[in-house]
Amino acid sequence: MKNILKYLGMAAIGGAILSGCGGGSSGTAPNGANAAPPSAARPDAARPDVARPDAARPGTTMTPDPATGASPGQAEGVGTAAGTSAAVGPCNAVTWSAGINYPLGTVVLYLPNGLYYKVVQVAGNGSDGTTPTISTWYWAQTTCGIASSKKISAGYYPNWTPSPVRIRDVNARYNLIYLFAATPVGGPPGSTGAVTWSAPGNGRGAATNLKADIQYARSTQGRKIILSVGGAGNGMSFPNRTKSQTFVNSIAAVHAQLGGIDGMDWNTFEGSQTPDTGEMIWISLELKKRFPGFIISAPPAPWNPVDKEFCRAMVAAGALDYAAPQYYDGPDLANPAYVVENIKQWVSLLGASHVVVGFGIDHATNYMTRDQAIATWKQVKANHPDIRGGFDWSIHTDEAQGWPFANGVAPLINP
Repeated sequence: MKNILKYLGMAAIGGAILSGCGGGSSGTAPNGANAAPPSAARPDAARPDVARPDAARPGTTMTPDPATGASPGQAEGVGTAAGTSAAVGPCNAVTWSAGINYPLGTVVLYLPNGLYYKVVQVAGNGSDGTTPTISTWYWAQTTCGIASSKKISAGYYPNWTPSPVRIRDVNARYNLIYLFAATPVGGPPGSTGAVTWSAPGNGRGAATNLKADIQYARSTQGRKIILSVGGAGNGMSFPNRTKSQTFVNSIAAVHAQLGGIDGMDWNTFEGSQTPDTGEMIWISLELKKRFPGFIISAPPAPWNPVDKEFCRAMVAAGALDYAAPQYYDGPDLANPAYVVENIKQWVSLLGASHVVVGFGIDHATNYMTRDQAIATWKQVKANHPDIRGGFDWSIHTDEAQGWPFANGVAPLINP
């Protein structure tokens, strides 16, 4: 219950509704105190030195995109179709070709817009030669970020550490690394829509070798590298398309600066700020169009109804690959029983393939022990065999403690 009095009615101080990961120090969560389980009076604000207050915000309703017909529970398919080009992307999609009758479950990459679509209905001739963007009866937009046969085992890599482990030397059990964090130019909520990102400390050569290590991790080690945006009080707003377009261009610039990245993590909503859901959907789909296979994720507050609606709308529009609720750094969040029950709500809302479990293992209040995290994952996996995976805050803390997540939980995520 640390700092619980500070939580009440202080939505403007520190934390983020979707600033998912972003603590103010190496031992704090990306979002700070990011949820209020049943035993806590709703924590409307995180500690002043931490990321997210998770105050309840006015909801933003977004119905499934009529152009795609995508629904919250869709999972990636792995089918292929005879007569098409070789499989592309980790979900084994094929490049769409005109006139092909694709069978049920096939996932295609539609090159004109760089998006993925799945055959969800068939007639006598499969997809009947239809075009994915025209026939929403046969087709629904989907994603192709992480291979369905391999679950996400992720960790956040904060850039404030003076001597962090190099990216290529991060424990091999991490198959996805979040670069934390890009922040808005001009401070929150952003003056132009652009973001800036700084390299980590260079005590062990992490900064000097950053670009080479990122590309080595992607090409040789088979890892995904995702840029986390926001956190630690750095909320952003997108009140108009001009600011949204500037944001897209800014992410593209970081993509080029680093030699390529695999996705972006929405950590940009703080306190009582209402999410600009429609613009965030547009931004996400633009990035997916520009960079085929680009992953979009978000680490919401587990309890927050506004976060839930935001993630539901994003998934329904094909703009969010998965949500990763964070169960740490807030009153009772790390209670295994709470995690197991709360995950059921997220799975019901989004489908198991769109849910990742956020762990924090540390010798600190409101964090789990290694054994608690292991037991929690086992129960979650038993309840939801198709759960998308888990992440840990943070890689630096994990290394300092002898890799309890990487060597304890991750082997259970991907045996």
